Amino acid sequence: MDIVKTGTTGDHSQARGVGLPFIVGFTLANLGFYVAVLTPIAIALAIRVQALDPEGKGASLGAILGAGALFALFANPLFGQLSDRTRSRFGRRKPWLISGALVGTLSQIVIAYSSSLIIIAIAWCVVQMAYNGMLAALVAVVPDQVPERQRGLVSALAGMSIYVGLLIGSAVISVTGTTNNAMFLVPAGIGLAAILIFTLLFQDRPTNNEVPLKAQPTREFAASFWVNPVKHADFGYAWLSRFLVCFGFAILTSYQVYYLTDRHGVSGADIGHVMFTSTLITTACVVVSSLISGYFSDRLARRKIFVFTAAATYALGIGVIIVAADLALFFLGVAISSVGFGVYMAVDQALVVDVLPNRETHAAKNLGVLNIANAVPQSIAPAVAPLLLSISSAVSQNYTALYSAAAISAFLGALAIVPVRGVR
Repeated sequence: MDIVKTGTTGDHSQARGVGLPFIVGFTLANLGFYVAVLTPIAIALAIRVQALDPEGKGASLGAILGAGALFALFANPLFGQLSDRTRSRFGRRKPWLISGALVGTLSQIVIAYSSSLIIIAIAWCVVQMAYNGMLAALVAVVPDQVPERQRGLVSALAGMSIYVGLLIGSAVISVTGTTNNAMFLVPAGIGLAAILIFTLLFQDRPTNNEVPLKAQPTREFAASFWVNPVKHADFGYAWLSRFLVCFGFAILTSYQVYYLTDRHGVSGADIGHVMFTSTLITTACVVVSSLISGYFSDRLARRKIFVFTAAATYALGIGVIIVAADLALFFLGVAISSVGFGVYMAVDQALVVDVLPNRETHAAKNLGVLNIANAVPQSIAPAVAPLLLSISSAVSQNYTALYSAAAISAFLGALAIVPVRGVR
């Protein structure tokens, strides 16, 4: 693929707005992405690692997830930059959507049939790189084609896809069981199918007739990934808020299986059903809170109050999980945190697009920089979690310390959005 200079994109389509086929396809694409990437993170990898390394499961899972997140960290802005500059008769986004989905699916097949932790770790790094390259192109479709008046709704649908994806993944594992390869293969297949459907439902403007750019020097190319947080303060605060909230989410999601088995005594045979129940509650809360908050955020033309309240509510839900003495109280904490996270993911994405620097020419690259705030916590959380779990615990089961850190981080994420001035 050649590289080209791109000008303002989506001007005419934004004036008209996007229709139902685009909205449905975009929602399906996000849903498929989260089914494919979060099912292994939340459930399948933990189960496979526990089977291969029952004594060192925490450290092994942390190493695999951390290494994968490191690759995701670089993949998102890198492929976002390449997507912005791609010359193709298929457009700037479709080539990266399709190639990322294909490579990610093939890598999940490798994981499914491997019994080596090293091979699983390498394949997971490829999965993260491929899927995050795909994600960079996917999120850039919003500033490309969606006008401001529709961004709250579209972002709400994308945000709630996180937990709907987890629900579908939990349902798949509940049906297929935890002892076969289907817990990797089926989610990957769903992700691939969803992305391919979306590429058929939206029009990506061809770029093959645009004037080519001169080759970019390596130093200039590397420097382009930097978005000055002083010059673009609103973007910097939004990045910090996303980082802090996602750190809490990474801890809660990655270690929920071990929390339920270690603290609440859920057996290996029942963990799939308990996780499904948890995710069902989560999904219902996220769907309702996302749609309502996205709608009212658009109608009121306000973002900050929704994002702040959402992050604070998410932190409160984690606090309830910390003190949960039984599964009933745990499920209550899950419900509260899910309402907060649903509102946050719905409105925060719209807020970010509203304050995005140079969104006409560098949307995917700058959103890729933002998505570093999603990827870094996935790398830090597995490294920090064993240290927190071992505080005053000979068997590394201090989930109070672990989830307290998650709650504090999420609340600080709420505070970080207060200084943003570019949106109300």
